[in-house]
Amino acid sequence: MYVNICAGDSGYPLEPWVLTPLASPSTRAEVAYNTAHMRTRNVIERCFGILKSRFRCLDKSGGTLLYSAEKTCKIVMATAVLHNFCINNNIATAIDENTVQRHLAIQPALQLPPPAAACSASELRQRIIRQF
Repeated sequence: MYVNICAGDSGYPLEPWVLTPLASPSTRAEVAYNTAHMRTRNVIERCFGILKSRFRCLDKSGGTLLYSAEKTCKIVMATAVLHNFCINNNIATAIDENTVQRHLAIQPALQLPPPAAACSASELRQRIIRQF
């Protein structure tokens, strides 16, 4: 079974669907997990900032949904498709670095349903750490 898992910063609670970094990593594997977690979040947050810079309609909410979750998902998916189209067709855009940086400071709360997994969040995170 495939379960969606998000990488949340330390401000989020550890949940089976939101993995957070370890507060005090003590092993090499835990440090590697935290490093991979940080790098993943940086890529994702920068991508969101770039989308907000290219499509200003995404940047007006200040981290609050202006539409239903379903409609918001469709809007974000459409902008991602258009962004990839622009990249593939060499359509340049001026990326507003201020918008990208401002987005990095906005961390809206996640409201996702729990997965059907039978393990705790701590156990899931430990399973992932053991792979490092």
